[in-house]
Parts: sequence; structure tokens; C-alpha cells
Amino acid sequence: MGIPLRILLASALVFSVAAAADDHPASSSSRPIALAELWEDTSLTHALPHCFRIYRRIPLDSGLTQQLRLYVVNPRTWKPSDRRPAVVFIHGGGWSQGDPDQWFPQCRYFALRGAVGVSVQYRLATGTNTPASCLSDCEAAIAYLRRYAHELGVDPKRIAVVGESAGGHLAAALGTVSVEAGRSESVPDALVLLNPITDLTTTWGQCWGNSAQKFSPLQHICKGSPPTLLIHGQADSVVDIFHARAFHQRMLELRNQCRLIEVPGADHAFAVFGFGPPDGNILAIFEIDRYLCHLGYLAGAQLPLIPTRAQDESGGRKALDLSLDR
Repeated sequence: MGIPLRILLASALVFSVAAAADDHPASSSSRPIALAELWEDTSLTHALPHCFRIYRRIPLDSGLTQQLRLYVVNPRTWKPSDRRPAVVFIHGGGWSQGDPDQWFPQCRYFALRGAVGVSVQYRLATGTNTPASCLSDCEAAIAYLRRYAHELGVDPKRIAVVGESAGGHLAAALGTVSVEAGRSESVPDALVLLNPITDLTTTWGQCWGNSAQKFSPLQHICKGSPPTLLIHGQADSVVDIFHARAFHQRMLELRNQCRLIEVPGADHAFAVFGFGPPDGNILAIFEIDRYLCHLGYLAGAQLPLIPTRAQDESGGRKALDLSLDR
């Protein structure tokens, strides 16, 4: 791909303004949505039912229990009896940092597109927690979504997982390590990996110690791994694009469905609100949307998004208080 990022973005915008999804409040006018409207506490985001579900309880040495949450954003017309696709986000942060609210804007976007948007809270690898705890929690999260799909309005056969950076590693492991281990209830139906860490035999495996090979997605790709889209910046200064290229090549060697998009000039975390540039945020959303349409998870045109200076200048976000609803 030798096309500049802004040209790619402009092309995506041309396709997106044609129509809006049925769940979008402004569908009659196809009004462009500013990124800040997905980022902040606005009338648009308040129109989307939101809640959290506790999917796992972890006993602590103190005698207390850590409750892990799935943060859920539903379309306006959502009903528990629906069978909608779920778009599940796993945040990055080197397994020891990060927060699920990084992906609330994307959850809102895909709720406007008619899917159930989910962001996963998992234990961070600090203190007595290990990186393997992160993967164990993510496996439990996907299994929970399937088990309670009838309550969540989710189609248990259309669960797409999007992971970024270390979250991309966790998502990739769900489609490789978990497949080999036979934990089918925890395997996504589709994957989107954003600048992912896929090979723990590199320096990225140091914090995994002797478990690096066991939990390295690249070494555990197998026939039948879920269809996968990889998006990686060619100028990534944190996770070398080798990780995406090697994963893509191995997937194709095993005749698995896999696409790789290399974004010229894009650095690490270009898809993350507040970290990457607005046009990078939009490009990632559009490419994820396009891939989910290709898989039959979504239909219709992408929603028209426009970047905003306010997002650049504020550098912060005001997330909905998802603890208000259960």
C-alpha cells in the first residue's frame, strides 16, 4: 500500500456519506458525526443504551473479590431477543496498563451501526498477576458472551474481537492458542488485530518468561483459525510491522482467511482515540467496518465521520458513567 493516509481516509469518506445505518439517529439526513460526539458525553451517546456485566469474580488475598466487567453499548432499537453481531474490544498497554474506556468511542460507533459494542476489562499484569491472567480473563469474557447471548441480544456465532497492541496479542491468542487448547467457547468468530504483538519469541516475550512460546500466537496458528484482518502502521516505532507480516504469511500458508493492511506513515496506536491522529482513528474504524461488512456481520454504508480540532486540543475524554446501569 503506497497511498498516503489522508488520501485513503478521503476515499473512505466518499463511500461513507451515501447512507447511514438504521440505528443512527440522524439517518434521515446522514449528518456527519464529529469524533468528539463518540468521545464525549453527548446527546448522541446518551441515545445508546449502555450497561456493564460482571463476567468474572477473582478472589483476592485480602479476602475481597475483584469483579471484572464487560462494558456494553447497545443500539437504540436493541432488545434482549435480538441476535446481533458483537464487536468486542481488548485494549493494549503492554499487558500491565490501559483501560477499557479507550474503546468506548468505537463501541458507540458500532452500536450506531446496529451491533452490540463491548469493551473488556481484564486483570493487568501487575503484582501477583501474570500476562497469562490477561488471556485467561479474555477467554472467560468471550465464553460469557456466548453463554448469555440470549440475554445480551448477541448472535453467539458472530462475535468479532478487535485487539490493539498487547490487546492485539490477546485477541490473536484467542484465535490460535485457545483453538489449539480446545477451548472453543472462547474462540472468536472473527479477529481484527491492530498493530498486534504476535511473536513472543522476540523481545516482547521477556515478561512472559518460560511461557513465551506457549502463549505466542504466531507459533500456534492452525488450520481453522478465525478469519482475520491485520492493520499495522509502516512507521510503528513500538511493535515492528514484522509481527503483522509474519502472522499474515503463516495464516495464508495454512489457507486461513486473512487480510493485511499496511498504513504508510502511521505510528503505533494510530487507531486509539487520544493517542493517534483523528484521521488514523477514522481510518481504523472504516477498515474494521468494511471487513465486518465483508464477513456479513454488518450491512449498508459506513457512518460519515469527521475529525475535530477539539479532540486534538483537549487531549482528554469524558466517558459515560457506565456504572449507573446494570
